[in-house]
Amino acid sequence: MSDAISYIPLFATAFVAVAIGVLLTIIKIRKTAKVSFISYFALAVVIFACVYTATHPSMLIFALLILFASLLLVPYCLLLVFGKPQEYISAAEVEEIEEESKPEIEIEEIQVEKIDLIQRGKAFVSLASDTFAMKGDKDEGMQTLLDAINATCIEVTQANGGAILMVDEFEDLITVKSFNGEFPPPYKLPEDLPHKPLRVSTSFKYAQFPLRDNIFGEVATAGKAELIPVPKLDDRIYENEPEDFLKLGSYIFIPLRMPGKDVVVGVLALSRNPGTDPFGDKEFDWAQTLAGFAESALKTILNFKQYNEKQELTKEADIASDIQVSFLPKKLPPLAGLNIGTYAEHTSGVCSDIYDVIPARADRIAFVMMDVAGKGMNSLLVMTMIRSMFRLIVNTTQSAGTILSWANRGICSEPNADHFASVALINYDPSKKKVQLSTGGSVPVMRFNSAKGTVEKVSVTCEPIGIEKTTSYKDIEFTANAGDIIICYTDGLVEALNAQGQQYSLASLSNIIKANAKLPGKDIANLVKTDVKKFVGNETLRDDQTLLVIKIQ
Repeated sequence: MSDAISYIPLFATAFVAVAIGVLLTIIKIRKTAKVSFISYFALAVVIFACVYTATHPSMLIFALLILFASLLLVPYCLLLVFGKPQEYISAAEVEEIEEESKPEIEIEEIQVEKIDLIQRGKAFVSLASDTFAMKGDKDEGMQTLLDAINATCIEVTQANGGAILMVDEFEDLITVKSFNGEFPPPYKLPEDLPHKPLRVSTSFKYAQFPLRDNIFGEVATAGKAELIPVPKLDDRIYENEPEDFLKLGSYIFIPLRMPGKDVVVGVLALSRNPGTDPFGDKEFDWAQTLAGFAESALKTILNFKQYNEKQELTKEADIASDIQVSFLPKKLPPLAGLNIGTYAEHTSGVCSDIYDVIPARADRIAFVMMDVAGKGMNSLLVMTMIRSMFRLIVNTTQSAGTILSWANRGICSEPNADHFASVALINYDPSKKKVQLSTGGSVPVMRFNSAKGTVEKVSVTCEPIGIEKTTSYKDIEFTANAGDIIICYTDGLVEALNAQGQQYSLASLSNIIKANAKLPGKDIANLVKTDVKKFVGNETLRDDQTLLVIKIQ
């Protein structure tokens, strides 16, 4: 009985060994771990020992076979114990790594024509840079660039003609700047224009259009590219038939924007004659791509043009300012019975204010305060002319009003003097303490009355010099007292702004004068200067500031 029961562990051991072998096989297939052939051989020895012992009962044989199977595993275990550690990953991880390690091969089909478009577009930008070195007419570089863009777009799209129109910066007009090839006009021709190819093309080459009621202006206004394969179906297109050269084929219109500002600066227009295949989406796409490069090139040259113009204006203004400063008296001459104070602060790039002191005769000292409208060389021209007239005429016996009237007629008669000036002329007779003055424009004359302790305006408002040739300027006369102060200033002084946007004001000026009326004119002018600078602080000066203080002793 005990012998029969002993067979059960033998067969169970054999069954377990078989199961282990199956599991090892699955592990090997799934690659979840490495399986050595020694494991299979050892299991086979165990199974054989169980089966042989069951058929040939011998404990010695069984024990020897089990010992042999165990010894088979010893070298394998020793190898794993003393060998180099290895990391094992699952089959899923292996598959994932393999997928990730595969190179991403996404080959985009690059068409030859696209490469050509990029190269042609880059040529626009390069040409725009080259125009910086061009000499001669300042618009030569822009014209060269527009003609190159137009010719390239015509060639690439296989158009029969093309034009580039630019929007006028100051008027609501769009003007043809580049024209090439055959371009049947998509607008109504003037009634008096003969329908002849040369006359029509010449008319279009120099044409201007409003930003409405025509396809060019509407594309510029809307900022939307248009592909018009059948013009007869578009009510924005006008056909001037019946002549064959006026018959319409198809059109492309693309707005040209200033990159970064989204402002339309022009329109690219392309045409194909009837009888040829109309423009399609492919040509429309090509034209828009080239237009994008053209926009970058135009931005480059327009920015350079603006910079160049600004540099020229700055240089001109600097020259005018230097000459303006040279007109100011370097040192005031000693004047009997008077104490003079002055203050002049000039704004960078502005040429407008000037004062002058002219000891004309024994009975006349002339004081001039002038504020010319505008800036730059034109303002300097008017200033120089008026100053020269005064220096010549104040030596005569003519009154202040007559001198202003003569100067006004002279400026109005000069065709190049397109600026006007506000002027105050004060004639003082030191022997009689008599003041005679006349003003035109916005330069006032104030009087501090020492007897009353008040500051009052003594001038009257009249038209500036250079507006109307027939203007007559009036004389104002009074006798000054000792201690009286005659004050003349330009509007840049009282209208100076502080950080809060407040003006310095006439009241502030009057308060300084009344509070310091006993001081010499030079000291009063310096106090006004200090007070104005303290009021303005770090704010930028927007206009020239000029002050003349005449203290009667």
